[in-house]
Amino acid sequence: MFNPDINDYQLTSIITECCGGVAVVYSALYKPTNQNVALKRYFVDKTKEKAALIQQDIMTRKELQHQNILPYLTSFVNGRELYVVSPLMTFGSCRDILDRYFHEGLPELACAIILRDILLALQYLHKQLFIHRSVRASHVLVGADGLSRLSGLRSAASLAVRGRRARLHRLPPPDHDNANLMWLSPELLEQNLRGYDERSDIYSLGVVCCELGNGAVPFAEVATTLMLTEKVRGSTPQLLDCSTFPTFPEPCLPLHDAEMKSMYNTDSGVGDSADGVSRLRHVYATRKLSDSFHHLSEVALHRDPEKRPTATQLLNHAFFKQIRKTDYLPGLIGRVKPIKPDPNDMSALLLQQKMSDMEIKKTTEWDF
Repeated sequence: MFNPDINDYQLTSIITECCGGVAVVYSALYKPTNQNVALKRYFVDKTKEKAALIQQDIMTRKELQHQNILPYLTSFVNGRELYVVSPLMTFGSCRDILDRYFHEGLPELACAIILRDILLALQYLHKQLFIHRSVRASHVLVGADGLSRLSGLRSAASLAVRGRRARLHRLPPPDHDNANLMWLSPELLEQNLRGYDERSDIYSLGVVCCELGNGAVPFAEVATTLMLTEKVRGSTPQLLDCSTFPTFPEPCLPLHDAEMKSMYNTDSGVGDSADGVSRLRHVYATRKLSDSFHHLSEVALHRDPEKRPTATQLLNHAFFKQIRKTDYLPGLIGRVKPIKPDPNDMSALLLQQKMSDMEIKKTTEWDF
């Protein structure tokens, strides 16, 4: 049990800003057990419109318990701010890992381990008659134990309606800047009479396959209206290698193990320069991803939801046969620097002082 008392937590470092600027995540020390945790601080004045979504996230996490879903530890109100406590995921989100260290995409085995963990979370969610509706790399967090955990449950919805399983017809709550649209399935975006069900999450997983494998967010450079039109017409993202990236003049040859090791264990340093873009194109055009990886993304991204496999079926896909019990995700992404709480972080210390001066007051806006 974790106490819902700000005085039991010592902020140690600022990790990131999130949720469109309405929240900040800190590492903190839970003083009664000397345990490092993550403390998400919501600014209540900025989150009035999103209060229901934040409550949805907390209530869903309370209800669902699985090793691949980010656990809820406790939450409390201090002054005009809400705090939610979770385990500290030492390596951050997969989107952070891609942006900072793997611009060209993760090693294929690392992709397999992460995607397996996401599928285990989705298998559990779907058996509980929940749809996640926001599966993307920024909502997949990697811990020091090598496990990936699914977060972002504020968009989750139950398929159980009046005691019966049903299809949904409404859109998920809008995320900031409609950022979630790039991962949503065509049938969800169409909003037709057929509705959608848990196989919409499988489509999002297919988009995440390309996100992890390529490093880039699919559809990110496409205007929203055009992206929606292309999705509905059946256009899907692809894994980029020599079989799908034909514009580079060099021949389509698989890389040797030594070359792959060199590629994935040096700093990416792509940046926005012409040289950086050229190097990234060279990486895509001269590498060869496995046929099973391509097949996994293709079946998950099938335009017809009835032809998409379930999470359980995908867990038996040949792509995951490469994973051995001894494979350890942090070792495969060795250049990623883990979050190291710094008790001397002045910004965290100043905030801690400010919080200790605030009157603890529970407001009716946050009722858990």
